[in-house]
Amino acid sequence: MSLFNLLQTLIFGIHNPEFDAARINHDSWPQSEYFQGEKPSKDQLERDKQITFQRAYQLGQSLRAAIEEHYSAPEQQRVTDSLMKVIVYLGNNARIFPDMGSENIWYTDYHDLIELAKDMGLGDKTLPHWPEESNFFNRYLELTNSDLVQIFLGFLEAALLDEYKFGADLDSWVRYLLRETLKSRQRLAHEQ
Repeated sequence: MSLFNLLQTLIFGIHNPEFDAARINHDSWPQSEYFQGEKPSKDQLERDKQITFQRAYQLGQSLRAAIEEHYSAPEQQRVTDSLMKVIVYLGNNARIFPDMGSENIWYTDYHDLIELAKDMGLGDKTLPHWPEESNFFNRYLELTNSDLVQIFLGFLEAALLDEYKFGADLDSWVRYLLRETLKSRQRLAHEQ
């Protein structure tokens, strides 16, 4: 094993059994059954795709403005690259998705993102915009665009320190940075 691969394994391969067990438990909870058994029409799928792109564009504009406000020009490209990797990863794996009927609402079932949001006092687990189905196990968390901007600004601080390295497992990197952001917040709160 090369030194580079060994360092990646040490940095991104560190496991906390407590976090791992909580993540496994969370991911074993029942998923939404809202669309199960239904086959949306081609028109409905196209409409949902357009809405998703529109919502993602709006979120991207908010994130871009926040990045320009909080980061120097040399840092902006680095954090934008990291942010794109995370959002594309979460979106492609359906771990974050917009509400089709409410412009400012997103949902996630990604455990580490939910834990960070809870620590920041963000999100709504009662899912008031999702009345068709209860969230008994709290698998999902409803977030606004503003919530996501705040979460990702905190996340980007950790991403500046630990950039994604080509070849690293993207899922492990995302979990690692969300966990590190949460731990940093908790350390700061404990020190104050």
